[in-house]
Amino acid sequence: MMAFTLELGLAVLLLLVFGASLSARGRDRRWIAWLATVGILVLGIVSAFLKPTPPALFGMFVQDGLAIFAKRLFLAATFIGLLGGISSDAVACGRRAGEYHLLILSSLLGMLVLASARDLILLFVAFELMSIPLYVLAGFLKRQDEAVEAALKFFLVGSVSSAVMAYGLSFVYGAARTTDLGGVAQAFVPGQPLVLLGLLAVFAGFAFKIAAFPFHMWVPDTYEAASTPFVAWLSVAPKAAGFVALFRVYFEGMGDRAATWVPIAAGLAAITIVAGNLMALPQQNTKRLLAYSGIAHIGYMLVGFAAASASGTAMVLFYLVAYVFGNMGAFLVVEAVARSERSEATAALRGLAQRSPLLAL
Repeated sequence: MMAFTLELGLAVLLLLVFGASLSARGRDRRWIAWLATVGILVLGIVSAFLKPTPPALFGMFVQDGLAIFAKRLFLAATFIGLLGGISSDAVACGRRAGEYHLLILSSLLGMLVLASARDLILLFVAFELMSIPLYVLAGFLKRQDEAVEAALKFFLVGSVSSAVMAYGLSFVYGAARTTDLGGVAQAFVPGQPLVLLGLLAVFAGFAFKIAAFPFHMWVPDTYEAASTPFVAWLSVAPKAAGFVALFRVYFEGMGDRAATWVPIAAGLAAITIVAGNLMALPQQNTKRLLAYSGIAHIGYMLVGFAAASASGTAMVLFYLVAYVFGNMGAFLVVEAVARSERSEATAALRGLAQRSPLLAL
């Protein structure tokens, strides 16, 4: 298979969903949701046969073991999220089903490209392709003032983080004279202020994408106000993409000098763990509780990043798999309980083991 198999397949699926949304009639457009979900399932099956290929686009795009693993994880998370939307979310199946799924698939395309990006420009473009649809999806429940407010906050903070990341990338390019990560590693000299400042700004941009403390301010409101099946996907897929890109930039872009960032990453991990858990304690809304819990989980994964070793990377990737399935399952259970109890409060979970043992499990 060629290096762009999944990306081209997803582009075809985007065109199919776009055509379907133009021709759709009536209020119930569940069939569009099924089209997108089945398409993702097919791409997931195709991904099982992917193998590493030589770099493409003049070395800018690589399909190595890390990229293949990440793409399979993104597809699995998206399949679960879309399936959850079909079973529980009127937004995903109503009049705007076409727009909803086009935005989800566009963001997924950004994640797939991001997993293979080995060039600073391609990496930034992929980040924005992933992020911009998320801002729209966060405010998709436009009749709710909370959703619009959360989407605006998400957009403003995200725009600032993108600007900071672009500023940092320009510093890195100015010092290394190349956008290739391999060239950056060769040009990196410890103590060089321009490169250090640039990589620090890039790290701040990554910290926003993965919702590490103190770049987490958009998370609680967005999770509470947005559609729950979308939040289930938002809580895991973009964060997984952020970590994959983080490994790519700092371990390939810094080579043997990646250990330079151990103190910063370790300090951020410790603060994120403590802050996330402490802020989760007083929460009465289950979705906000899971939002702060997710921040703490990011801290645990940053510990693996701070290890700056192959074993640390393997730990984070293993943790990501468990986190994706566990966190998405938790949000979908919250959605099921909210529909039956008409409440997202933590008190609504009381007695769940007696009412529905399967959901409690």
